[in-house]
Amino acid sequence: MLIYEDLLKAFIESPKEVVDGIWDWQISLPNIPFPTMGGHVFWNTLAEYKGWKLQQNMITQHARIIDENDVRRAWGSVKGMKKILDRLQGQI
Repeated sequence: MLIYEDLLKAFIESPKEVVDGIWDWQISLPNIPFPTMGGHVFWNTLAEYKGWKLQQNMITQHARIIDENDVRRAWGSVKGMKKILDRLQGQI
């Protein structure tokens, strides 16, 4: 357990820029647009805008954005996907 405690302590004591960089990385993970089945199983739709959906996985709790054709366009944390959906609302 000592290793985890040391890592947690280092994270807490890190400069704000390092911590913010880690959070920004979690906003959206690398994505290959991939067809989905629309999220009828294992996914809760948290928001919808012009056919685009923000969904959260019931098991892993990660989130994704799928377009009106059910193609995954982004995935990552719920907070990050909300930010991306907010940006998309001005573009779609």
